[in-house]
Amino acid sequence: MDHAKLMSHVDTDLVTRDQLRLVAVPEPTPTFRPIPHIDLVEQIDLILAKNQIYIREEQFALRRDGSVLFGVLQLAYGNSSEGTAALGLRTSNNKTMAIQICAGFSVFVCDNLVFRGDMIALRRKHTSGLDLQDELVGAVLRFKEHFGILTGEIEALKNRHLTDGEAKAFLHDAFVRGVMPLRLLPKVSAAYFAFADSLPHTAWALHNAFTVVSKAMPMPTRMQAIQELGTLFGMSSGSSPKLLAA
Repeated sequence: MDHAKLMSHVDTDLVTRDQLRLVAVPEPTPTFRPIPHIDLVEQIDLILAKNQIYIREEQFALRRDGSVLFGVLQLAYGNSSEGTAALGLRTSNNKTMAIQICAGFSVFVCDNLVFRGDMIALRRKHTSGLDLQDELVGAVLRFKEHFGILTGEIEALKNRHLTDGEAKAFLHDAFVRGVMPLRLLPKVSAAYFAFADSLPHTAWALHNAFTVVSKAMPMPTRMQAIQELGTLFGMSSGSSPKLLAA
């Protein structure tokens, strides 16, 4: 997935939704009501769809005793086939972890408990008073607002045409700040300028040049770099850097 990464290597296996249906759920107690993993996933899917946000790709990793679930969802808005944002989730049915959802342009979820996104949309314990639907509706609405802002920022970057001098200045600034290793500067520059005759020179094209080359980086540092690039490009940062400002 372009915007979401799930790493499974510590006592977990990659699974499908159908396999989640087979996971046994512990008995509830007066203060603890475990949510079946499949119920959480399918309610998220349903509430997203009601808000015209659709899952284009999904990955899940399950602890081998069935107790802990990790997942990432690549999302698109409306009829778009292009995934432009993602949700990460993790939860347990044995009291060891609350239901947590992170969201953003990119998310990174690992079974070693790394959990990274632009925003935390939900963090809620499995208590007896938990109303899962209400909690998820609130989380999705928070994400939808964030997603709308992000989509508008992407469109602004697509419409922001760059001179070669502006692109080179931004490349210089990004690498001086250490967003990516300096050794990757020639590759990012080449990726951006290679298609000068066929692609418009926009801020979005430059952003894509960075993200394509970032695939050579280890995943944890890669996802951090993508998030730092988003800030540098002015995406959901509350600022207006020169590449986002018209």
